[in-house]
Amino acid sequence: MAKNFGTVALSLTDAPADDEVITGVFVTFTGLRYQYADTNESNESDENWEDVNLSEPRTVDLLALQNGNTTLLDQTDLPSGTIDHVRFVLDTENCYVELEGNITEKMIIPSGNQTGYKAIGGFTIPTGGVVNVTADFDLRKSLVINKKKYLLKPTIKIIDNIEVGEASGMMSLDANGSKVIVYAYEDGSWDSNESNATNNFGNAVISTDATDGNYTLPWLTVGTYDLVIVAYNNIGEFENILGYINDVIIVTGETITQDITDDTCLLYT
Repeated sequence: MAKNFGTVALSLTDAPADDEVITGVFVTFTGLRYQYADTNESNESDENWEDVNLSEPRTVDLLALQNGNTTLLDQTDLPSGTIDHVRFVLDTENCYVELEGNITEKMIIPSGNQTGYKAIGGFTIPTGGVVNVTADFDLRKSLVINKKKYLLKPTIKIIDNIEVGEASGMMSLDANGSKVIVYAYEDGSWDSNESNATNNFGNAVISTDATDGNYTLPWLTVGTYDLVIVAYNNIGEFENILGYINDVIIVTGETITQDITDDTCLLYT
């Protein structure tokens, strides 16, 4: 490796979609674009962009990457320095959702194979070293269903793996047979006005399914979080908020156990 180069290993992960009719969300990647700090983002030809073409198109089922599961998309050597943004270049003609009954529907992805599908969050490529980062595709925010059309909008967060921990535990609240989703909010960012059927809890940093009585919230950057526990019907329609837990502290490289029970959870009123 050249003296002023480092290695970027970029993996993918995802939070689950709400609609249980959807059994797969397949996205085909063809390349990556890395934008270095102090770059004019509007200038696509700026020399501080580094383009990486995958050796061959890679189709990934994002729904298979839930609950902390990941897949390595690409590992490559790049000039060392600070990356401000990453863009994912897609083959939009080969992106689709799979529904129950082996039905497939094409996804609409604006600019996916042109300017790319932008992610937020940066990291530093160390000279002579390796940085492992994960792109969190949150399908709950990204996948928009409108009149049986499926639109994928950018909601990707890039995370430096060295700066993360996770929370997990049991969930024993009575949801009366409904699906249960746990949302994690940065400390103090939860707004009780989100407690209605028209809001998709879009300010949450991550979410996970806890219907089976257990949950894991992976890829949380270190800090303090509030958890909001929400009940949905089986087609992803909001029913009610079951409760919340304040001040869950995430530590680098550790799994914090936080059970969600009648004793630990504040009931929502």
